[in-house]
Amino acid sequence: MDRSRARQVTIFSLMLLVVIFSPINAQAAESDNCCESPDEFNLFLIGDPDSGQLTPFESDLEERKSVEVTSSVLGEVEIGSWMIEWGEVGSYSSGTWTFSIPYEVSDSAGVSANATVVVKVGGNTYESSSQLPAVYLSESGEVQVDVEVQDGQVSKNEKIEVIFSVRSLIFSNPGSESGIVFYWGSEEVDAAISISFPLVNVVIREASVKGNLVFFPVRLTSGFGDKIWTGSTGGLMVQNIEISESPIVNSNEEWVDVTFVWEPSSTSGGTVRTDFQISLQDSLVVTVDKIHEITLGQDTGDNSWYPEEEPPRTGGSDLTVEVNCKYDGNSIERKTTITLDGAMSQWMRWGLDNIGNKSLGSNSWWKNLNTFSDSIGQSEKSNARVDNTELTALESHLKGSKSDLKSFLSIGLMINSESIFGVDPVDFGPLVVSIDLGPSRAFNSDEISIYVESSYRVERDSRQTLIEDFIRPGGYDFWEEVDLSFEIRTGMLSGFDGVNLDNGDVDYTHRRWIVMEILTMEQSGIESDTDFRLDFEAKNALLFSPLISAMISVFALCLALGIGMALTKRRTRVPSMIMIGVLGVLSLSIYWFGLPMPIVLGVVGSSVLLVFPAAIISPVIEDSDSQRNSKKGGRVKCPSCGKRNSVESDIRPIRIECSGCSSILRIE
Repeated sequence: MDRSRARQVTIFSLMLLVVIFSPINAQAAESDNCCESPDEFNLFLIGDPDSGQLTPFESDLEERKSVEVTSSVLGEVEIGSWMIEWGEVGSYSSGTWTFSIPYEVSDSAGVSANATVVVKVGGNTYESSSQLPAVYLSESGEVQVDVEVQDGQVSKNEKIEVIFSVRSLIFSNPGSESGIVFYWGSEEVDAAISISFPLVNVVIREASVKGNLVFFPVRLTSGFGDKIWTGSTGGLMVQNIEISESPIVNSNEEWVDVTFVWEPSSTSGGTVRTDFQISLQDSLVVTVDKIHEITLGQDTGDNSWYPEEEPPRTGGSDLTVEVNCKYDGNSIERKTTITLDGAMSQWMRWGLDNIGNKSLGSNSWWKNLNTFSDSIGQSEKSNARVDNTELTALESHLKGSKSDLKSFLSIGLMINSESIFGVDPVDFGPLVVSIDLGPSRAFNSDEISIYVESSYRVERDSRQTLIEDFIRPGGYDFWEEVDLSFEIRTGMLSGFDGVNLDNGDVDYTHRRWIVMEILTMEQSGIESDTDFRLDFEAKNALLFSPLISAMISVFALCLALGIGMALTKRRTRVPSMIMIGVLGVLSLSIYWFGLPMPIVLGVVGSSVLLVFPAAIISPVIEDSDSQRNSKKGGRVKCPSCGKRNSVESDIRPIRIECSGCSSILRIE
C-alpha cells in the first residue's frame, strides 16, 4: 500500500512539474473580452439645413450652422433635415429618443411655438406627439422634443433621417426685427438626437508574441470603417500603464483592427491584463478588458494583423516638413526634417522589415533594397520590428546615390524633391541622411523622422527657389494633413533681394537685424489646391546685406542731421528735426519689416534731400547767436522797451546796457 501511494505521489509530482515548466502559449481568458457599446448615445447635427448629416463623432463638430425664422413667416417652417446611412444591421428597442437644438430669440421678449420632430429609421417613421402644448422660448436656451419609437430593425445601408420644423410662432413684445435663430454643427452648439442603438462591438483578440514583442489586436466592428478609430479617442493600457506608441491599423468595410505593440521590461512574461477604451463623444466611453498568459521568446498567437503583402499607404497620415537654411551669399546649407506617421509609417516599417521579400510586387519601391538582403540576418527578416541592419541599409541606399533619394521621396512618399529642396538633389554637395524611428522599432504607425542635410551653390544674378508646394499630383490621397515650417538666415554681409511669394493666401515673414536677415514661413493644413512658390534674386551685393545697409542708413541720417544743424544756425530747427526724426523712424521700420532694400535706401536718401527745403522754409530767429549761447534764466527784461537782455556775469549788483534802447539797467 505504501509503495502504491509512493508511486502515485511520484507520478503526480512529475505531472505537476511538466505543467509548471512547459511553455505557455499566448492566450486569453474568455471572460470580459468582448463588449458592445452602450445603447444610449448622440447623433450630432452637422452640415447645411437642406443637406445635413448625422454623426456620432464629436470630432466632426467643426462648423456652426444656423437658420432664422422671423415674425413675418407664417405657417409651418422646416428648419432642416439631417441624415446618416447606417453601415451595419442592427435592432433597437422601444423607448424615447430626445431631440435637442440650441436657439436664440432676438428683438423680442419671447416666442411661443409648436415644434415637430420626424424620425425615419429605414421604412419606419416616428413623429413627436401633435398633442404637445406650445413651448415658450425666451432669450437663449435649448429646445427639447421627445419622440416615442417602437421596436424595430435597420438593415445595412438603410438611412436614419431627422426632420425638425416649427409652426404657430407668436412673438411677445416684438420689434421690427423679431426672430428666433436655431444653431447646430459646432462644439458650442452641439445639437443632437439622443438614441438607443447598437453602435460598435469591441473584441480584444488573442495576443501575439514575436520574440520579446507582444502584439494586442483589438477588433472594432461597426458601420463606419476605420473612422470608428480615427474619429475617436482611445488607447490600451497594459498592467495599468498606457501604451504611448501609435498602433497598427488595418481595416476593411466591416471592421478595423487596432493592434498595440508592447515591449515588456522583464523577460519572464506571465499573466498580463489589458484594458482598452474608446470614446466617440464625451457621453460615450466603451471599455473592455482581457487577461492574457504571455510567454516571451517564442513566436505564438495569430499573426493576421501583420500584412503578408506590402500594406497600402492610404488610410490617413500626417506629414510635417521642417526646413532650416543658412545663406552666405554663395551657397545655401539646408537641413530638412520630414516627419510622418499613420499608414505611411506602417508602410516604411513593413518595407524595412521585409527587405528581400519575394512577395514584393513588381512596382514596389522596396525592391531597390534587394541588394542589401544578404547583409540582413534571417532572424531579423519579417520579425515585426526594424533592426539596425535594416535601417542602415535604407540610409546607405539614400546616401549612396542622390537619384535614389529623389526616387524614394517621389515614388515612395509622393514628395517632389526639387520643390522641397529648392534644387534637384543631384546638384547637392556632400549628403547626410539619417532616419529616426522614435522610441519604438516595432511595426506600428508611430512617427518616423527623416533628416536630410546638404548644401548647394547659388548661381549669381538668378532667381533662387527656396520652397514651393511639394506634394506630387495624387499625393493628397496619401496625406491627410500637411504642415510646413521654413526658415532661412543670412550672415551680416549677405542678404535677400527681390523676395517674392506668388500666393496671397500663404504668408511669410521677412525680418532684418543688423547681424542677420531671416525669412520664415509657417503653414498648417496645406490643401491640395494650394500652389505657392517662395524665391529671391541672388545678387550677392554688399549693398543689400543687413550690416552694410544699416551702416549706410545710419550714416545718411547722421549726414541729414548735420546738414540740418548747419542750415538752421539762424533759423528754427523744429521743422527739419521733426522731418529727420519721422524719416528715421520710417527707415528703421521698413528696414526691420524686410521691405525691398531700394525702398529702404530711398527713404534714407530722401531724408538728406528733404532737409534742404525743410531748413529753408524754417523762420529766421533774430539775435539767434546770443539766444542760443545764453544760459537759461540769465536774461532780464528792459522796463522801457521790453527787450530781453542776456546777463553773462554772476556779479551783483551789476549794470548792463539794454541792447534795444541803450538804457542802463541795474541788477541787484
